[in-house]
Amino acid sequence: MSTLTTDRLVLRPFREGDAEMMYRNWTSDDNVVKYCHWHKHENLDTTVWLLNMYLEEAASGFEYRWAITEKGNDEPIGAIDVVGITDDNKTAEIGYVLSKKHWNKGFATETCKAVIDELFRNGFTKVKAAHHIDNPASGRVMEKCGMIFVGYDKTIAKWGSDELCDVKLYELIK
Repeated sequence: MSTLTTDRLVLRPFREGDAEMMYRNWTSDDNVVKYCHWHKHENLDTTVWLLNMYLEEAASGFEYRWAITEKGNDEPIGAIDVVGITDDNKTAEIGYVLSKKHWNKGFATETCKAVIDELFRNGFTKVKAAHHIDNPASGRVMEKCGMIFVGYDKTIAKWGSDELCDVKLYELIK
């Protein structure tokens, strides 16, 4: 898996030992997980399980998930990954999460731009993303990355739930 570098960030593969920082920085924060499809992690063991899944998927060849770190500090402050790939490997959907103390600094936009560029370099021709309608800040990130609003949809609010929520859909075509 590649490491991506921006002006202020390093997007690197997850590795052993990241779970405690993930738990502290985002997986256990009610404010961060409010609009995510996954539930808040109630304990470190849940985050350890998630990290192990990430590591197993990477070992099996999944190349599109990165820990977001600031240059000069290897501590993960968020994550970005491809949450869906079409059968023809031409369209990728991205998802991202960032610790609350790093919101409103342009890090999410910087991260998304780097990943979109990487996906286009790797042969994808369309990148999609979606956000909960009550989370317009995420939509602004998508717009700053050149993505265009293409419509609304409904999706599950949280994995394992039957509750649906409204989302806005964005895409960028190479």
